Amino acid sequence: MGRGKFFLIVVPVLVVMQFIGAGCRSTDYHRDAAVQRARKFLLEEEQDLTVLQREYVRYNKPLILAQDILGKYSNHRSSVLSTALSQICVAWIIPEQEDAYLVFGVSGNNLWDWSPNRLIIKKFTQPDRKRLTAVQSAMLYAMNNMLYLSTEQRNRIRFGVPEIITTNFIVDYSAMGENSPQKIESLKAMKQTTFVWKSLEPDKKIVVVGLGASDLGGWQPVFGQEIVDAELNDHKVK
Repeated sequence: MGRGKFFLIVVPVLVVMQFIGAGCRSTDYHRDAAVQRARKFLLEEEQDLTVLQREYVRYNKPLILAQDILGKYSNHRSSVLSTALSQICVAWIIPEQEDAYLVFGVSGNNLWDWSPNRLIIKKFTQPDRKRLTAVQSAMLYAMNNMLYLSTEQRNRIRFGVPEIITTNFIVDYSAMGENSPQKIESLKAMKQTTFVWKSLEPDKKIVVVGLGASDLGGWQPVFGQEIVDAELNDHKVK
């Protein structure tokens, strides 16, 4: 009797697992079939690709980008069991190519009925990583060193977008631990760039001053403070 009950419990679990497995395999199948259709469409439509570029498309996996018809964005890297209609692009970003190649079509997110509609060749602007790194360094410097700021001010620095300006504040290089004349001369040759956030106090700004390349490469903070607008304006380089 005990064995019979155990057997009846196990069988439904196995059946459910089989259905789940079949569903995942089905979604993967439809996704792979859509990629094959997109690949064929791209190679037929775009005749200006070199032999090596065509080989890249043939043998490399694309990105699958989706936007719901109502405007919600997503990046599908795994199966999505949704029947909502989406604008879906199967995209290849070919090395050493400025343009990305997107094969556009509309279907449910599971891609079972997706078919290529047109080829879009689009240039994507790459993020300015040096700028983003410098902003992050300035923010962390303020958070770790300007502890006198209020919580609201710190949140403004943490989540706000700073203004970036060129300045000519006087820098005490010995306070930076630099005593070598050669090192000090190399620091003087760097561009002084300042990140500026609005203070909660009227007519004041919170600034983090640092040195780096003209494109913010290698930018490092030197000092930070809260100053009045007039003083900041006196040190702005037009």
